[in-house]
Amino acid sequence: MSSKFYLRLLQIGVIVSLFFVLLVSPKVLFPFIVSKQIPFNILMEFLLVFWLLFIWRYPAYRPKLNLMVYSLIAYLAVILISTFTGVDFNLSFWGDAERMLGFFHIFHFLIFFIIIITVFREEKEWRALFLSSVAAATIISLIGLFGANSYSRIGNTAYVSGYLIFNLFFAALLFFKTRSNWRYVYLVPILIMLLEFENMRTSGAIIGLAGGVFLVLLLIGILHVQKKKRIFFLSLVGLAVITLVFIFSQQEAAWFQNSFLKNLTPQKATFQTRLLSWRGAWREFGNHPFLGTGFGNYAIIFDKQFDPVFFNYDWVQVYFDRAHNNLIDIASTTGLAGLFAYLSVFVFALIYLYKRLKKNNYRINSEPSGRRNLEVVIILGLLAAYFIQNLAIFDSFVTYISLMIILGYIYWLNREDELILEKDNLNVTSSWLNRTREGWILAILLLITFLFTSQYNLKPWNMFKGVIRGYTDILSGQIENGLEIFHTSLTGTGLDRDGRSMLINLVSANHVILTSLEPERMDQEYDFIFNLTKENLQYNPQDNLLLLQMSQVCDLGSRIYASDEEKKIHYANLSLEFAEKAIESSPGRIPVYFSKAQSLLSLGKLEEATKVTEEAAALNPNYPHSYCRLGQLYGLEKRQDEAYEAYKKCIDGGAVDHLGNAESLLTVASFFVEKEDFERALVVVLKLTEVLPKNADIWLNLAYLYSELGDNIKSYEAAMKAVEINPALKPQIEAAFSDSQ
Repeated sequence: MSSKFYLRLLQIGVIVSLFFVLLVSPKVLFPFIVSKQIPFNILMEFLLVFWLLFIWRYPAYRPKLNLMVYSLIAYLAVILISTFTGVDFNLSFWGDAERMLGFFHIFHFLIFFIIIITVFREEKEWRALFLSSVAAATIISLIGLFGANSYSRIGNTAYVSGYLIFNLFFAALLFFKTRSNWRYVYLVPILIMLLEFENMRTSGAIIGLAGGVFLVLLLIGILHVQKKKRIFFLSLVGLAVITLVFIFSQQEAAWFQNSFLKNLTPQKATFQTRLLSWRGAWREFGNHPFLGTGFGNYAIIFDKQFDPVFFNYDWVQVYFDRAHNNLIDIASTTGLAGLFAYLSVFVFALIYLYKRLKKNNYRINSEPSGRRNLEVVIILGLLAAYFIQNLAIFDSFVTYISLMIILGYIYWLNREDELILEKDNLNVTSSWLNRTREGWILAILLLITFLFTSQYNLKPWNMFKGVIRGYTDILSGQIENGLEIFHTSLTGTGLDRDGRSMLINLVSANHVILTSLEPERMDQEYDFIFNLTKENLQYNPQDNLLLLQMSQVCDLGSRIYASDEEKKIHYANLSLEFAEKAIESSPGRIPVYFSKAQSLLSLGKLEEATKVTEEAAALNPNYPHSYCRLGQLYGLEKRQDEAYEAYKKCIDGGAVDHLGNAESLLTVASFFVEKEDFERALVVVLKLTEVLPKNADIWLNLAYLYSELGDNIKSYEAAMKAVEINPALKPQIEAAFSDSQ
């Protein structure tokens, strides 16, 4: 095949891959990630076959590796080494479905990069690549602005923001590359992307974009040959600095506190939780300084160093699998070796950009060399924006692709002149690899690639589809069919971890799924779920979340075998054992103590369960969930006054959702009514109307509470709701309200 055929095939393949950001299949687990990464993997693997044959048949096209490329390869090599030295090889190598950032997947971005620096060799080809990326980003923005979800087809506002930063700068490059009036067309996608960017309201990305633009203006002000333009741009920079200083000096003002600007300060709750996470990473760093805990294994650091103060800011997002700071994440999980390799990529990129500036006499003007310097300045602004926003997030599929593009462009800028000189020798073919051999080798490599991708991409894809089908069937009441689908889907792929967890969490939270089965089938399915949990735990026996899952599955066993005293005690003891291990792995994580207390309660050790829960409450007295549990335990011990005080802290702290099921809510509501604490009883009964919306008695109780609190209008509305549910109550209600009048 001709060199032109290979070039166009590989170029088209790269451009097509840029539009994979639009792929979302609701039929797979984590559709916004899996739907993009697996097709990308498959495409890169097949393109790799053609790339290998291309550079073998046409040796002149082989990319010349420079220090930036060596650094990128070194970074991938450190990641690979850390998968073997870290705590969880499976997570490091394969990653998980939620992120798909294991070594296996990241290696495909290196393939993408190598293909780019091989086949994009001319200015017009780079224009096509940038234009394709901007086109995809514009479509993403339009879907976000006018579609059902603001985060468009990407699924995460932070990911969207990072992706748009790259493409805003790509569009700026296209604008300044174009010399005709057609350049103004690029203002349309820039405006659309800016509207979507504003829609995301991602603090780190806003600061990053502002920082990148600031650097561009500053450098233009320094490097432009025209004095008036230097003064203009430097004045803009000065005005921006003065404006920002003034605005953020007003942080205590009411208008500032009520605006989005508050989210750009350290006051933001998510910043505080990340700060706690980063401090924990620093404390742990000395234990794994050279190769870290293993790529992707930040969770074990977060668990070990978890600070209970975290619950002052967030009750929900309490498990971090990433540091939400790219540099801290890399340093923690791949150590100094990974951090230095990663940073060296950008150090050498900056060196090559500096050389380009130096070659063009450091000046920006309307000459070709001056315009090229302006491009360099825009790229420097992009790298600054990328680094700043990554101080509050981490890379994802969409930013990895964009990063590989800009690194590839820097590589091209550094070799642009050499590539022109090489042009005459490009079609010289290898003497050994003739057309016949080429055809046979291509066929063999394509067959090998098909077998490989079937095993490591298509098989996981089918597993993710099966998990969703099984989960859906179970929720719709087709329990046996759904469980059977899980049996056939979880066949041992490297990514089964999340599929197993889906079933484990579903059944642990709904024990009736198993108890609705025939006894023999129930035994089989419980053993299946128990073994799935065991398999997950084998990846990392110190993982707090996996230990907690094991404790909950064992607790499930003690409940479904409640009539079999021997089995009940056996599983309750196992649940207690794993809960204690979970506490050991993350002693500051309060909810884990609740699992231990539940296990003790199952064993009839009420006093010990209460002491454990009191210990949990002492870790952070501001965390109301502890008092919800304590109120229940004090009630069982007949310590009514202490139960009342605990329940008050639970309700006043806004944790009514954590009082348990309808029966528990009824008990607590009755408790408050007995104490004539009608305001708190009202909060509990309002929750009951959400849990049991078709129960007329609950609405009558609500009417009574409103009446006691003097709100006759709401009392009547609640009573009418009861009548709507049970019309037989109408005479009684009408009589009650006529008497009250």
